[in-house]
Amino acid sequence: MSDHPDMRLSDRDREGIAERLRDALAEGRLERSEFDERLGRVLRAKTYGEVQGLTRDLPAPAPVPERARWSGSTHLRAAVGSLGVVWGIWAVVLATGGGAQGWWPLYVSVPWAVSRLAGPGRARRRLRDQITEGGS
Repeated sequence: MSDHPDMRLSDRDREGIAERLRDALAEGRLERSEFDERLGRVLRAKTYGEVQGLTRDLPAPAPVPERARWSGSTHLRAAVGSLGVVWGIWAVVLATGGGAQGWWPLYVSVPWAVSRLAGPGRARRRLRDQITEGGS
C-alpha cells in the first residue's frame, strides 16, 4: 500500500488487491459475504486511503520460488522433448516390423502439447476464478 492515502489507485492496484481477496476466499480465509463486501469496496475505491486495511488481516502472498516459475520456452522444451519420446516409440515399433498402426502419435501429441503449452497456472487460476464468481 502507498504511504499517500490521497493518491489515486490504478486499475492494476485494484486488480492486485482483488487477486489477494480471491486467493483468500479460495483458501477459506474469508467467507463469501465478507469477500463480496471487500471486493465491492476495492472496485469502488478511488484512492489508497479507501482500501487501507482490506487485506491487513490476510497473510502476505508467498513469493514463488524462481525454480517453480515456468516460462513459455520452458513449456515448449518440455513438450518437444516428451513428444520426441512418443514419436521415437512409434518409429521403433515401425522399424521392428510392428507396422505403422496408423499415426497414433498425433492422438497423443496434439492434446498433450496444447495442455503443456497452456501452462499449469492457468488451470489453477481458472478454478479459483470459478470459485470466486459464485460457483461454489
